[in-house]
Amino acid sequence: MSKDLIIGNFEVIHKGHKMLFDKTTNPMVLTFKNIPRKTGSMLFSFEQKINNIKKLTNNKIYILDLKKQNKTADEFIKYLKKIIKPNKIIVGSDFKFGSDFKDIKYLKKHFNVVSVNKNKKYSTTQIKQKLLKTKVTCAQNDLFIKFNLEGTVVKCKQLGRKLGYHTANIYRDKELMHLPEGVYYGDCCLTINNKTKHYKASGTIRNDINNKQLIEIHIINHLLPEFYGSHISFTPTKYINKIQKAKSLDDLKKIIKNNFIKIKKLTNK
Repeated sequence: MSKDLIIGNFEVIHKGHKMLFDKTTNPMVLTFKNIPRKTGSMLFSFEQKINNIKKLTNNKIYILDLKKQNKTADEFIKYLKKIIKPNKIIVGSDFKFGSDFKDIKYLKKHFNVVSVNKNKKYSTTQIKQKLLKTKVTCAQNDLFIKFNLEGTVVKCKQLGRKLGYHTANIYRDKELMHLPEGVYYGDCCLTINNKTKHYKASGTIRNDINNKQLIEIHIINHLLPEFYGSHISFTPTKYINKIQKAKSLDDLKKIIKNNFIKIKKLTNK
């Protein structure tokens, strides 16, 4: 196993982060939990974040919970030497560490360090802003591991099936960053009986009264058997339009039909 170590938060993994992983093969990774200076809602849950990192390495992933282990720079260096023992450390050029915010020069006094210049084109903050402005395609283009919405399929009012529009519904944790309400187009990954399949799908995102977001996923051109309790993920690739308020059931049918005219143009590309 490689003894190279990559250190980073990796709330998302964008193309700038991928440059770190390109410097080695199958590295160990050290990431963080409960970072004191980080504010605002996260795009991924911590479990999703770790799963994203696993897509780039089969080696060990170390986690420091800074709420419980907020070390000084010297304490952090001792931890690296005693627990991880890396031959080489790979970090971004803006890397700071320890509660006293030491920089790479300080780290280089103790380890062989490879510094990767920050690519200003890619930024977690900018990606989140793009998503909030419904610039979904631009945000996904910046990401190496794409942003998705995932969860367990739950039973809701079943209004969609009465209109000939079956949906798989999941809830997004209220602690995570909310996306703008609206209709999205994208890719769907569904696991039933330990078998995973991929489909094109639409996803309607709505805020509910419990400050959660409900995602209604419609798998395009496939009518599947009941799969409540199955795991599903939806990767939005394009924002279609805002949710339109229906005045009647017939009006709702027209709205859905118009949405699908737009979506069909995308599926035929």
